[in-house]
Amino acid sequence: MRNLDRRLTTVLLAMVLGMSVLAIMCYATIFVQPNIPFNPLSPQRATEIALVNVVAIQQQQAQGPAATLDQSYPATWTTTPTNTPGPTKTATNTRTATPTRTSSPTRTPTATNTRTPAPPPPPPTVTPTPSPLPYVVGSHSSRNNCADTGLEGIVNGTDGLPQAGAQVQYGEVGVSGSRFIATTDNNGRYGALLIPGSSKPASYQSHNWYAYVVENGQQASEQFQFTTDPIYADNPSYCGRDNNDDDDESDDEEDNEDELEPGCSLDPCKVSSSIQIKVINWQRRTPFN
Repeated sequence: MRNLDRRLTTVLLAMVLGMSVLAIMCYATIFVQPNIPFNPLSPQRATEIALVNVVAIQQQQAQGPAATLDQSYPATWTTTPTNTPGPTKTATNTRTATPTRTSSPTRTPTATNTRTPAPPPPPPTVTPTPSPLPYVVGSHSSRNNCADTGLEGIVNGTDGLPQAGAQVQYGEVGVSGSRFIATTDNNGRYGALLIPGSSKPASYQSHNWYAYVVENGQQASEQFQFTTDPIYADNPSYCGRDNNDDDDESDDEEDNEDELEPGCSLDPCKVSSSIQIKVINWQRRTPFN
């Protein structure tokens, strides 16, 4: 009997606790979500009922008051007071969110056309000044000669004294392979045979030549060019050329000019202004030149 009571007590206690927990969960659910369907007093349902009542009242007001009959009552009759209905509860208006004011768009300033400055001109290219060559032409002269065409001269050092062992390269301008070297002696003198008098075809023409000093296999001076005149005049056979070995060299130029026949010319070797021998003297620059 006691065991049965205990079991019954335990069951009842468990039922009470379960109901309590269930009630607590229901209230908690309603507190968190008041519009839940099983809540009989949900705000949403109350709002819907209030809206229905407001619509009904508005319809009654739109129809106007009911017509009353004009009746004459005795003076002793007192009208029964009409029950005035109480004020109808107005539904709570749902708060409409205030619209956020949209700021006016900021006007974009018109871009100003800025003139791009022209880039500065590049600095001028500096042309390096070439170093002067160590030798220059100190002096030059010429003389006539009825035997050969040649080149001669002296090479002097910076002290003005003749320089032994100096080299001078020479040749004929425009002639391929015409490159020759003349070396100075102990007195600084050099000489070269350009055209021998025995070379008759070459002796009847003028020739253009070049010469410059060479040092350590490199050009050491500016190129000096000159022209030599013919040794013999290229006259017709009736002129009686005076270029033979038995010519009378004692005759002066005036007599020869008087004896020339028409179409004949005087031998260049007998004209003082003719150039058959060219003399070129070279001078080495001083360090400060």
